[in-house]
Amino acid sequence: MFLPQTIAAGREETTDSAAPVSSRLQLLSCRIERAPIATSRVTVECAAPGVVQHIRCVHQGSACPGGDLRLAALATMDAVMQATGGELKLELIGVKPCRAFDTNVVVVAALAHHHGVTTRIVGTALSDEDLLLGTAQATLHAVNRLAAPLLRRATDA
Repeated sequence: MFLPQTIAAGREETTDSAAPVSSRLQLLSCRIERAPIATSRVTVECAAPGVVQHIRCVHQGSACPGGDLRLAALATMDAVMQATGGELKLELIGVKPCRAFDTNVVVVAALAHHHGVTTRIVGTALSDEDLLLGTAQATLHAVNRLAAPLLRRATDA
């Protein structure tokens, strides 16, 4: 199983200006566009630590509730893979919206491949207002622990 190099990899660091700097990929936006021919296009935009340019990834596929959530997860995974410089490969197992504790929850399951080791990962997010946004957040919750140490190396290079 692949584990992060340091326990503090996911914690916030302080710079000389004493402003906290996140060491994880942050979700900026998740939008959907529906075409008249029963297709959807999901665009995810993320910010990586130490990178001025935002990462923007797009996935397109058939328009249906489950398909839209899958597109959001795939676009978010593409952003993570791009941010890590391809060191972390991700494969989506599935996206499952469900109702728990009187709220909507999205669960994302995936496989993470790094240096020949495959790890099953799961992320969840509350999504009462927007299932698509909840899916992108759940995807980041699943992968950020593994991606954070790799993001630092990608920005240091």
